[in-house]
Amino acid sequence: MKISMVRRTDGLGRIALPGELRCALGLGEGASVRLTLEGRRVVMEKETPQCALCGSAESLRVQGENAVCAECIRSIGKV
Repeated sequence: MKISMVRRTDGLGRIALPGELRCALGLGEGASVRLTLEGRRVVMEKETPQCALCGSAESLRVQGENAVCAECIRSIGKV
C-alpha cells in the first residue's frame, strides 16, 4: 500500500498526521513511532516495544521508555 500526502509544518516544525495514515499504521493516542532519516527521506514506523535485554515482545513490563520481559525479570531475580 502506498499513501502519499503533502503537509506543511507549523511554527514549531510539527506535522499533523492525517487520520488515514494513523489508521493504516494502527496509531492511537500516545503511540510511539520511530523516525529514521535515510538520505533525504524520513521513514516513520510504528514502534513495537521489546525487552531491552533479550528483544522479546512477550510479557513486557514497561517503565518510561524501557521494557523488560517477565522471563528476564525472573532471570535477574535468580542472580
